[in-house]
Amino acid sequence: MTKLFNAQAVDASVPMVEKVVAEALDDVERRLAADGACDLATTIARDVPFRVMLRLLGLESAIDVDIDTLARWSDASLELFWGRPRGEREVALAREAAEFYAWLTALVSKPAPEEATLLGALAAHRLPDGEPLGVTQKAAVVYFMIIAGQMTTTQMLSTMYRRALQEPGLWQRFAEAPATVEPWTEEVLRRDPPITTWRRVTGRPMTLSGVDLPAGAPLLLMLSSTGSDTEVFENPEQLCPHRANVRKHLSFGVGRHRCSGAELARMEADVVMRMTAERLPDLRLSDRSSTEMLALLSFRAPLQVLVERG
Repeated sequence: MTKLFNAQAVDASVPMVEKVVAEALDDVERRLAADGACDLATTIARDVPFRVMLRLLGLESAIDVDIDTLARWSDASLELFWGRPRGEREVALAREAAEFYAWLTALVSKPAPEEATLLGALAAHRLPDGEPLGVTQKAAVVYFMIIAGQMTTTQMLSTMYRRALQEPGLWQRFAEAPATVEPWTEEVLRRDPPITTWRRVTGRPMTLSGVDLPAGAPLLLMLSSTGSDTEVFENPEQLCPHRANVRKHLSFGVGRHRCSGAELARMEADVVMRMTAERLPDLRLSDRSSTEMLALLSFRAPLQVLVERG
């Protein structure tokens, strides 16, 4: 997976991302002209990560469903596995997830995938014993990549849009000085990441903060709290884009568990925010925009960012 998201691949994809964002902004402008308002959370923030991820992984030509369907399946999976659905809601979500998984197994079972694609990489991969990956293993990887490659980036962009448009004068500053966008987005990642917690299991007996834990103990890691650690960040509640240690947060994890798409997400955030401000410097948050948040065990983001011009 790392080869598909290394620094060279991310740098080479910038023109493609800019083209995708420009097309998404065309749609936003049409909606604003027709309706007077547009929800950025369900348009550009949702569609750009999907389209970028599918193109970067070489999946675009292999996909026979639309973005609305992929988004519905992904939303259902997140709520099913990280929410607390009950009764008929849980059954409905399980049906969506099962439909998603059935589609994935058919996708990874297609013959002779192109080598320089995600499906090609999975077909060529061999386990330590020399055996190829099975259908279940391939489907699991693609399942994770589609959700992780789109949902978290969508949540990140929705949060950044809302925060930028809420702060007086900031959106105009982005439009006039695009170089200010990148350090600001890193601060939002530190302070308000889309993945707030993650589950882990201890691989061996250990002691954390004086608490003895056996092997196999379930843990809930509070990732978002690392960005607010007063021993690491001075005045952590304030967004200070030019902190010397701005990247010392764990919003992308660390070590072998670090997000393989971290640099892609950073680049997308910079391109999306910069190009939106340049194209629509008069954008403002609508008074009708909902404040409702996605509030799952590990994910938090605005469900709507309704904007208007003027």
